[in-house]
Amino acid sequence: MTSKIFRNSMAVGLSVFLLSVALFMGVLYQYFGDQITGELENEAWLVARGVESMGMDYFDGLQSSSRITWVDTDGTVLYDSVADPATMENHANREEIREAMIGSQGSSVRRSSTLSEDTIYAARRLSDGSVVRLANAQRTVAVLLVSMIQPLLIILALVLILAAVLASRLSKQLIRPILNLDLEHPESCNTYDELSPLL
Repeated sequence: MTSKIFRNSMAVGLSVFLLSVALFMGVLYQYFGDQITGELENEAWLVARGVESMGMDYFDGLQSSSRITWVDTDGTVLYDSVADPATMENHANREEIREAMIGSQGSSVRRSSTLSEDTIYAARRLSDGSVVRLANAQRTVAVLLVSMIQPLLIILALVLILAAVLASRLSKQLIRPILNLDLEHPESCNTYDELSPLL
């Protein structure tokens, strides 16, 4: 019975740990995704203002961790900070570009299964109808978990040690009143109320 209580206590401890890690990673992933989206939207607004005031010259020497794309009103790519615009396909059908052309801004998230990351896009329409779009990558939850495997294993080992110590003490404390029963003098036993009818 002691070993059964011990095993069940360990299973509860391990389940709580795994559930906590899953919830924590999910909340963190959502939080950082929202942060990246907010920063991209702010940066897109700044780039849009810069392009409106300086045109193509704005991109000379511009340093940004985000990919910047400038798209004409018909979807033709005018500028891209990563690829040659002449080799790029028309962007008029991209969700964030369409939203920005209809309204004043747009955003979307696309998943790349080959790169195991999500790309977050934020777009802003300029006064001439063209659109500036910024993009930034966010790793998926699976990639985040793999990158954190070493600290998670250390924490898991500590949790299992702590759970084993506490489960051992708990199981011994639970079973001690039963082991200390004096069956020759049951009326003097100080045990669980549920066992009283049996004594």
